[in-house]
Amino acid sequence: MRPLVRDALGVLVGAALLGGSWWALERAREKTDPRRAVVRLIRREAGPRDLVVVTDEAPELVAMASPVPALWGVPQMDDLHGVRRVYGVAPTASALAPLLGRFGSGATVDREGRALRWEIAAQHLGRVVFDASHELGARVTAERVGGADNGPCPLEGAVLGCHGPEWNRVRAEPHRFDGAELRCIYAHPQSDGTLTFHFTGLPPARSLVGAVGIDDAGWFPTGAVVTANITLRLEGQPEIVREVRAVNRKGVTGYRFELPHAPGEATMTVTTPDAGARQFCFTFVLAE
Repeated sequence: MRPLVRDALGVLVGAALLGGSWWALERAREKTDPRRAVVRLIRREAGPRDLVVVTDEAPELVAMASPVPALWGVPQMDDLHGVRRVYGVAPTASALAPLLGRFGSGATVDREGRALRWEIAAQHLGRVVFDASHELGARVTAERVGGADNGPCPLEGAVLGCHGPEWNRVRAEPHRFDGAELRCIYAHPQSDGTLTFHFTGLPPARSLVGAVGIDDAGWFPTGAVVTANITLRLEGQPEIVREVRAVNRKGVTGYRFELPHAPGEATMTVTTPDAGARQFCFTFVLAE
């Protein structure tokens, strides 16, 4: 065998061995963090106008997403002008709570639900025009209707001070859902009446999005479902009625409703057949 041919064969064999070693190493890494395979899947379908958000500190997953733009952590995303899609990647399905609170329900990317996709441009989710958590006492008011704590909930500092025990007070603050933190409006329901929210001065928007859930401090196996009935009255449009439910499970449930682009107002009535430890929390975001 000529030296040149022998050397070429040696290079090919070495490359094959190196490739096999890389493949074995990558399979081993995937067993440690299955999200590596998910990021490769996202990279194949995503483009330069998309954004991958890795919820935890995992810079290696961010690097793997390249050339698709990616970051770790969940920044404020009130204006995503020019973004086509957002992909959320998390250690667990529950850890996607901050993204569900901002974008509502998303499409599942993997079977385990640890990655979701939101069509930001197509579903008009790019720019936040109203966030109820920043409007308590201004464009968001509340009252308890019926029961022992019947009456308005006047603004007291940063909270809406409904009558009754401390847990009746409505406030916007971080809560944990299956370990994941989400800033939301804490709204403990009552069994003998309703907690009713009034949203006024709503700007035109294309989507109403958010998430609902029972926080970790209030979850227990036999807890009751909490229902939020939303009614929107928008200028020149028929009344829009929707329902979202916080079922008795850990984590949050996202929701998204398309809207006609018109200003108006809305109400949300929160009810449950059994208010015991029902530490209900929700986000309510208008986007376009």
